[in-house]
Amino acid sequence: MAEWRETVAAVLGAPGVAMFLGAVDVGKTTAATALAIAAVRAGRPPGVVDTDIGQSDIGPPTTVGLGMVDRPVRQMLQIPLTAAYFTGDTSPMTVFPWLLEGTARLVARAQELGAAIVILDTTGWIDGPAAVAAKLRKIRQIGPRHLIAIQRADEVEPILSQVPASTVIHRLHPSPEVRRRSPRERRAFREQQFARYFRNARPATVTLEAVRTERAVVHAGRRVAPGRVAAELPPRALRHRLVGLADDAGDFLGLGTIVAVRAAAGEIDVVAPLGAVGRTTVLQWGAMQVAPDGREERRAAGAA
Repeated sequence: MAEWRETVAAVLGAPGVAMFLGAVDVGKTTAATALAIAAVRAGRPPGVVDTDIGQSDIGPPTTVGLGMVDRPVRQMLQIPLTAAYFTGDTSPMTVFPWLLEGTARLVARAQELGAAIVILDTTGWIDGPAAVAAKLRKIRQIGPRHLIAIQRADEVEPILSQVPASTVIHRLHPSPEVRRRSPRERRAFREQQFARYFRNARPATVTLEAVRTERAVVHAGRRVAPGRVAAELPPRALRHRLVGLADDAGDFLGLGTIVAVRAAAGEIDVVAPLGAVGRTTVLQWGAMQVAPDGREERRAAGAA
């Protein structure tokens, strides 16, 4: 408890970006929420950027979400969504460039909206050279003032040993109240979040000639260019595929799931939040197939 109080005091005393690091189920989200509450009570308005795209609390899975916090909350789930960025998958390994871009965008957005402290909740992907390299790339691009590492032993040290000297490192141990969740529980949570997001969604038609399509997909071992996806992928690979709906600046308008494709007519029908399709000028292909009721059906081979 003393180490936690010292960490909170340090962050409040030197506001900036505070990034949490740690493996799966060490309590990063709970600690990030507690820090946001402390910042609100100290009069330092926080923004929370939820980059845990597989277990998203702010916004639906597959997106980086930003929530501006103006009052104490008990759970991160209670923080309203202010802005989001579509990555296309729940696995950070397959969509890391989009995860990094979305994080940078939303940190900047939080600061534009007046956040004195920007709190980053991150994925539990920390093991192995690829994970270490990815986390270090994120740290160097975002430039957090504080890194809060929650670790059971020394599992985050391969990352911490290479952090720029300008970043203050805080090491914490997981709370004894932290409970590990099974893969089944984690999937159930994702499906609950998808269902919650699509609960008030409605069918709408996207005319592909009227939008710019982005992000190639991989199908049957072959990279398919964004403009050829609707024509070349079979119906089974497109049905319930997630798409990001955005404006010309790449700002997220909504998440959609495809329910019908008329390739000859250049049209797709999606279930998406009311009004999002009418403002869409950019359609971003994702890699997951999720039904409108939230059920995860399959993950495509990947997005590029």
